[in-house]
Amino acid sequence: MPLYTLTTQHGALSSDAKAKLAMELTNLHSDFAGVPKNWVHVVFQDYAPGSGFTAGEPAATAALTLLMRAGRPPEYKRELIQRLWKLFQTATGAPDDQIVIGIQDVPASQAMEMGQVMPDVANE
Repeated sequence: MPLYTLTTQHGALSSDAKAKLAMELTNLHSDFAGVPKNWVHVVFQDYAPGSGFTAGEPAATAALTLLMRAGRPPEYKRELIQRLWKLFQTATGAPDDQIVIGIQDVPASQAMEMGQVMPDVANE
């Protein structure tokens, strides 16, 4: 179920860098959450130069959004987001003021994987 969407300026990440980052995110999430690797999905979106802004000024802003099942405690999410920041910043080389990372929770009953409604995190 975890769906990572990474948005960067076109050219910020090569195809090889995307593949490496996708594998790193998959391994991190699988190990950290204890879920199978085939549950982890990573999608990259590129935008044209001049189409990203920080503080109203053109910038190569980099964003990572994680959609995952609700039910994890705040401490878990804090640690995860810190690890994600490190991976994402290392991969993109973006400065702190141009990186945005967010976690969005979705109730398990509102998510499907492989044709099945996802189980609650507490029931795993």
